Amino acid sequence: MSSIVNTIMELGHVPVLPLMGVNGIKLTNTSLKQNLTDVDTQLKTLRALRNKFQPDGMCMLMDLTVEAEALGLPVKIEENESPVVTGHNINTLEDLALVKNAWTGNGGRMDLFVDVVKNMAADNVGLTIPYVSGPFTLAGEMMGVNELTMNTILDPDLLKAFLPFAVEVISDYARKLFEAGADMVCVLEPTAMMISPDQFEEFSLAPFRDILSNVDNKPLILHICGNTSHLIEKMGASGAAALSLDWQIDMEDSIKKIPEDVLLIGNLDPVQVFLQGSPESVKTNTDELINKMKPYKNFVLSSGCDLPIETPDENLQAFMDASREAVLK
Repeated sequence: MSSIVNTIMELGHVPVLPLMGVNGIKLTNTSLKQNLTDVDTQLKTLRALRNKFQPDGMCMLMDLTVEAEALGLPVKIEENESPVVTGHNINTLEDLALVKNAWTGNGGRMDLFVDVVKNMAADNVGLTIPYVSGPFTLAGEMMGVNELTMNTILDPDLLKAFLPFAVEVISDYARKLFEAGADMVCVLEPTAMMISPDQFEEFSLAPFRDILSNVDNKPLILHICGNTSHLIEKMGASGAAALSLDWQIDMEDSIKKIPEDVLLIGNLDPVQVFLQGSPESVKTNTDELINKMKPYKNFVLSSGCDLPIETPDENLQAFMDASREAVLK
């Protein structure tokens, strides 16, 4: 068990780690684009969120395009929309060779997020948790998701040629984030939800374990969006220090299928509960999840995924209040 996992499990209260970030732009009257392209703006937003809601840790802003942009892929960043890769033009072994030869271990906005982590960690207030892309997901950004999923069946050898380079890029980035002071790094692997358990083992978990080895087994969180009930046992055996589950998953059923020294983070619905609910309904849902998971020491209370920009502050406050009240009971 890593020291961070042990620390979280020994807090003496239900650990609370909402996946908040972009919703903080309302507090600082900034745009998402400003936050994703300027260190000081993102720090201002994250600190405002942390000071207002006081969770046990802060995730950085979620951006699945950082590694792709560092590889030279075109990325569109609008004022208040999640960035997207607009061209997936690394499709062949020849394309891959050119990008590999040009890779220097850094690029794009990687240094920006490293600087954010360095400053947040220096504040020494709760955990500092940045994100990186997962290897299967980054391969999909390179060649396109449709080609990626087809290649799992039609040309697995091509996909296997791409994955080691994805591992190299993500490992380079994750090492810098840990060196900057990250307590844990969350690996975002949403594309893996679409594949079978056997394909997941081959094309996602094996390279995930390579990343884990490359960062000297420092604590990684594995997050996969959507219904991952078919993958939960394999996720639990991944070597990850923690798993972050989306709202579609039954937390109690899942926690029984993973080792007791692996944290399970989740999983209130970001849209129906946090965005569309009322403070009263948020409290009800939070209380229900806490009560359900009370027997399990490795449970961490959170949202199922990143909170939407428009999430009402009063709903997030109701979530935090409910968690604190549960501690006092």
